[in-house]
Amino acid sequence: MRSPHPRAGLSLFLAFTLLSVPVLAAEQQASAYSRAVAAYNERDLDAALRYAKEAVSERPGHADTHILLGQLYYLRQDLKRAKESWERALKLAPDRKDVKEALEKLGREAGIEKTMVHGDTHPFVLRFAEGQVPVESSFLREILRDAYRKIGQQFNYFPDHAIPVLLYSDSDFQKIKSLSHSVGGLYDGKIRLPLKPGSLNGDRLQAILWHEYTHAVVHDLSRGRCPMWLNEGIATSQEFRIKNVEVGRVRAALEQEKLPAWDLLWSESRYDQATLDLYYQTSFMITQYLVRRWSWKEMARLLERLGQGTPMRDALRAQYRTDPAVIEKEWRAWLRKNL
Repeated sequence: MRSPHPRAGLSLFLAFTLLSVPVLAAEQQASAYSRAVAAYNERDLDAALRYAKEAVSERPGHADTHILLGQLYYLRQDLKRAKESWERALKLAPDRKDVKEALEKLGREAGIEKTMVHGDTHPFVLRFAEGQVPVESSFLREILRDAYRKIGQQFNYFPDHAIPVLLYSDSDFQKIKSLSHSVGGLYDGKIRLPLKPGSLNGDRLQAILWHEYTHAVVHDLSRGRCPMWLNEGIATSQEFRIKNVEVGRVRAALEQEKLPAWDLLWSESRYDQATLDLYYQTSFMITQYLVRRWSWKEMARLLERLGQGTPMRDALRAQYRTDPAVIEKEWRAWLRKNL
């Protein structure tokens, strides 16, 4: 069972939600910009980039086109062009606070990442601090390829767009992370891990990378609409294939009748370590129940329903043909039998 070290993967998805992609008016539906937005939402980022470049040529005074183009460059790890696009957008729309924040974040990252070593392996764009990765770079690429294949098989999904993976020194990670508490990694459109000397062996690095890569898969399938409690549960369940997960907090909360309702998980802005452990473990046990009672195939379809805009409770009801309140009640009964 997993030890209660700082957790791998409290996911914010900043790269996909910080700069919003607006709903298009009817007159915009046939434009290059609309095609770029559609391709972006479908995770066809190469096509989105082509259309976004065309859209900038068509409407150079349209701030949203530059914002989207910058976002696409950012996800390709082309930070110079991302900066140029967002600076143009800010000149056109100086009140856009989200663009200002994106530029500030990019500025923190650019100085750190320009010294990183490259080690790409499709579809991963790999950057790491030289001399600080606890495994051989060839083994690191093997871990990523293994995650891509084996996690993809469970979801029947193999993304073809670039997925940046950034491994920082611990001090550099603290400069760029957007959390108030300690984590072992995060996914915000890019997979980011801190490398503390002596803290990661090969198995633990693999477990964290599997966890964070699963967030990327969940994000794509659900188009960023998967609630935190399910997102973390799915990622931890995939990590469970590499190493065991501690569930003592869930057991204790169940015995004391203090187990949180699904909708209340991850609803605060700050967490102490005990609450973090309980929430991760509860999310894990929810996912374990759902995939054991139904299957990973059904889980993938649930995520796709969310991606189509179906609210969470409606998606649960439609996919599992059971009222969500009944599912949660039966989950608690299952816990009492299995913990």
